[in-house]
Amino acid sequence: MFCLKHDGTAYQEVSCDIPDALIVVNRIELAQLSPLYLDTESAMAISGAMLMIMAVAFVLRQVRKYLETEKEES
Repeated sequence: MFCLKHDGTAYQEVSCDIPDALIVVNRIELAQLSPLYLDTESAMAISGAMLMIMAVAFVLRQVRKYLETEKEES
């Protein structure tokens, strides 16, 4: 991470302690700094896990309904 300051004609690299300095980060640093940043791979992993949980919940619900109907019939 480094900081830049615009002096009217060009950008100059300055210390990040200067109040008017612009902080420059790359994607990796942005991911480390922001808790809300998601790259595509992480979003796909989270959505895949959510779909798997919903599928397991659906199967468990169907099993429960089947067992309830078997219990009522006997």
